[in-house]
Amino acid sequence: MHLLAADGVRFGRRRDLWLLGILVPVLLGVMFVSGYNSTITPPEQNFSFDPPDPVAEAQMREQQLADWRQQIAIELPSSAFPASLVKVASNLAPVILLAVYLATSLVAGEFEWGTVRTTHLTSSRPRTLAVRVGLIVGLVAVSTAAGLLFAAVIPFFLSFEGRALQDYAAPVPGLAPEVGIRLLAVVPFVAIPVLLAVLARSIALTFLLFLLFILFDFGVTGMWFWPSSPVPWVPATTVTGSIGRLLGGEGSSLAAVAPSWVAVIALLAWSIVPVLAALFRFRRLDITE
Repeated sequence: MHLLAADGVRFGRRRDLWLLGILVPVLLGVMFVSGYNSTITPPEQNFSFDPPDPVAEAQMREQQLADWRQQIAIELPSSAFPASLVKVASNLAPVILLAVYLATSLVAGEFEWGTVRTTHLTSSRPRTLAVRVGLIVGLVAVSTAAGLLFAAVIPFFLSFEGRALQDYAAPVPGLAPEVGIRLLAVVPFVAIPVLLAVLARSIALTFLLFLLFILFDFGVTGMWFWPSSPVPWVPATTVTGSIGRLLGGEGSSLAAVAPSWVAVIALLAWSIVPVLAALFRFRRLDITE
């Protein structure tokens, strides 16, 4: 506990952490409202006839609006609570960027600042790094929870054509697993940068290596020969492929070759193995290098 308390005192004074911790949930809320406003905005399409035919134009416009309202009736439940939780949790980009920034700056930064030489003196190295990883996961979790809180509250203040959005609410089968999978998808973006930070010992180099890793991961996932290979399920085991398989559900292109449990196991492995490797490397690292 003393390690966690010490980290809390050290990093609790950093304004960038406070700023990002507040900005991410606000951004998630703004993205949700923006997406909702885009959904309920009537289509703008001009119909022209030669020679002009105002009656036909009006009929076409009325038909367009009728089709739009029919589509809206299908889409609105996904913005009402509790489905709004899944919708906001699916906006992974801000949370992933936060996770990568925290993992990189709070681990690689220790080497650049030189504080890594003293932080391990009061405790074992693996325990020190494990507490740091736990702190990063906790910060990401708190920020994400705040975003989900916005997702639970905002729908009660929205409406469509004078009718409360919550009137369109519908139960969401498997709500907890749906949200849980999306939260799990963020964890590898803590684990992998932590390992790269221990290896690179530089904030800039860690960011670069992580970018190269993601590009490589995308490349492996999108290789054209996988569908005809003896192991077509391999793309579902990469970071991006497993996330795509789980978020895409049965509509994913990988659904026919890889059951969801394969992608879940892959995500868990990408969340755990890099951290274990980082702990092992940090334990044997020459701090004076």
